[in-house]
Amino acid sequence: MKKRYLSSLMLSLLIGAASAQTTSAPAAPNPIQSGPGSYGGTVSGMDLMDVDLMFIGAHPDDDGGVGGILARYLLDGGYKGTVVTLTGGEGGGNATGRETGRALGLIREEEERRSLAMLGVNSPHFLGLRDFYFTLSAEETLAKWGGPAFVCDVVRLVRLRRPEVLVTMWPGPGTHGQHQMAARAATLAYATAGDPATCPEQLKEGLQVFTPLKLYYYPNSAEDATVKIPTDDVSRTARIRYSDLKNVAQFNYRSQGWDTFSTLPAKTSNPESFMLVASRVPTPAQETSLMGGALTASGSSPAGVKLEVQPAAYDIGAGQAAPVTVKLTNTTSKDMTGVTLALNAPDGWKVSAAPAARTLKPGESASATFQVTAPANAAAQRSEVTGSYRAAQDGQAITGRAGNFVRPLPAVVATFAPTFDVAAYQDFARQTGTDWVIGSLPTRLALALGQKTPVNVTVTNRSKAAVNGKVDLKMPAGVTLSGDTAYQLAAGQSKTLTFQMEAVAAALPAGRQSALLPVSLSTGNFTDTANAYVLPSLTIPRLSKAPVIDGDLGDMSAGADGQIGPEDLWWRTKPDNAADASAKFKLGYDDTYLYVGMNVKDELVACNIAPDDIKAQLRSDAIGITVDPSGDSKDTGTTMQAAAFPCTTDGFGARGFRDADANQGVMEETAPGMQVASKKVDGGYDIEFRLPWAAMPKVPKAGDTIGLNLVMYDGDQADARVGANISQSGLAWASFSWGGKQALPYLWPRVTLGK
Repeated sequence: MKKRYLSSLMLSLLIGAASAQTTSAPAAPNPIQSGPGSYGGTVSGMDLMDVDLMFIGAHPDDDGGVGGILARYLLDGGYKGTVVTLTGGEGGGNATGRETGRALGLIREEEERRSLAMLGVNSPHFLGLRDFYFTLSAEETLAKWGGPAFVCDVVRLVRLRRPEVLVTMWPGPGTHGQHQMAARAATLAYATAGDPATCPEQLKEGLQVFTPLKLYYYPNSAEDATVKIPTDDVSRTARIRYSDLKNVAQFNYRSQGWDTFSTLPAKTSNPESFMLVASRVPTPAQETSLMGGALTASGSSPAGVKLEVQPAAYDIGAGQAAPVTVKLTNTTSKDMTGVTLALNAPDGWKVSAAPAARTLKPGESASATFQVTAPANAAAQRSEVTGSYRAAQDGQAITGRAGNFVRPLPAVVATFAPTFDVAAYQDFARQTGTDWVIGSLPTRLALALGQKTPVNVTVTNRSKAAVNGKVDLKMPAGVTLSGDTAYQLAAGQSKTLTFQMEAVAAALPAGRQSALLPVSLSTGNFTDTANAYVLPSLTIPRLSKAPVIDGDLGDMSAGADGQIGPEDLWWRTKPDNAADASAKFKLGYDDTYLYVGMNVKDELVACNIAPDDIKAQLRSDAIGITVDPSGDSKDTGTTMQAAAFPCTTDGFGARGFRDADANQGVMEETAPGMQVASKKVDGGYDIEFRLPWAAMPKVPKAGDTIGLNLVMYDGDQADARVGANISQSGLAWASFSWGGKQALPYLWPRVTLGK
């Protein structure tokens, strides 16, 4: 990875905060004293800490994707490894008891210790950061964690434990916000733990800087995986398959319900997939081990020899020469003779000549900067450039290769303006030299049905001459475009064009109330893509007479109508039919309350929640109402997420609460004035909500448009244990997988308060 100025989102704040604590040069570390120590001849406590592999996650059980490699490398391979978990997971559910908060966090930490011990990790670390309600916002996570100072805690552990290989989660939008921040911290540690200017106060602790050699992410998609490690072969130590051993270990995660599906033998033995994001050592074109190049030889290249390929920028101009540096460092104890460096590019590209051969003594480096020119008509896509070296050592030929990526761009480039969260990640990725990873993250466009939505497109002229033309946008059926697509740009100029997109009912697949559709735009041979999220929209009436919240929907007849059906699935198993799970609902409001009435079809209504255990609606049959009263919240911290179980172990009689917002708990404590009621009816149940505007972060007024989603949870288990998590299906009015239905307010339906 080339060195760049790192993201203002985190690292500049981090370095600024750390630098403010010390104005003098850091003291030199104390020399290691010779002579026997207290551990059988160990002369430094650091010897107890040194590992080869480190996984960095946010919660206990985030290591679920590395159980196989931990067992393979630590139990059977003789390597050492550790796991760093940023929180105790106290914000999650509890499938085994009623403990919450820090008590639950301590249980989950112990679960992880026991699981990891079975896989060869004997000394995991917990940073103790706060695990709050479910969020998809990296920005909210950063704020809740008190800013970027925690990255220094990760850097400290990297410097202390000295892992050559770092593995972490996906750092971009589309996953839990705390996962994103754990991965971004790992990325920053990879980039900067070897720099004394980062967290300089740690040098006063006697720590020395340390530079990891490889960084892997959990891939964002199957297509992003660069290496897959099998789990269907047998562990020499455990005498069972790695997949079986992984399942046995993860059986410990009982508070999260993993014991209900962690079988022995494992039902599947899928490989564990990773994405090599950055490397400072040679790697083969197709990796088969995460240790290659760092701790084992890569082909004939000795382990630990450093070889880096560093483009000056990921985006290069098609037809224009761009510098790419190849750097080799001899980390062995012997001379390398006849050293030559080379750079290969895709067919049809031009690469300048290589420098003459030379000798590298131990510790010496050689670098060469090549000029790479892509054809003027080269496709604007991620393209690999491969650096290599050849040398001799002890009379034997050695060689290694390493890759990186560039993207040739034409003179005119047009891109959709991203949402704030995608834009923040794009900035972070560019600043950390991982911007080639961004390609797997399309821009998001939220389109409310029947409403014109402004969509911004940035057009940039990268050439030295004026240009003009039109942007070509391709819309799916049911989505129309209005606005002038023409552009005129001076040399080097960028301009933002604003179009109006409108989605109508024809855009929706049969039986669905929302849709995720592809949208693209082109300028010449450059294409950018986006995901259009088509959202329900509804105008609801001001009710002249307040309905009585008693489970009888008769007095909600004046409300606006909507429905949810089996096709509106966002979670797990699709219901058998509408009788299995569906709903019709009514919405209305007055100056004091929002009213929701629902007739829910459910052939088996589960009542396995105790009346004094009202939390986590995902566990059983329940209804959730998510409200963004401002209509423009960036995370759920400024929303109200109300929910209710229609019945408890005491029978029918809804119990309400708030969950996954900034004020969680039973409604009597968190939303004074909130009422819920339910009634068993043929084929299911009726349920009503009265939600006070005063309990929300903002009180909207007539004519305002708010965000509002309705979420159904269904668990068809007649003999469910009291308190057990029996979640089977999840439906929603706007149903987008992995949190969009509840944790991304800009993807909630648009509801206008009628005047």
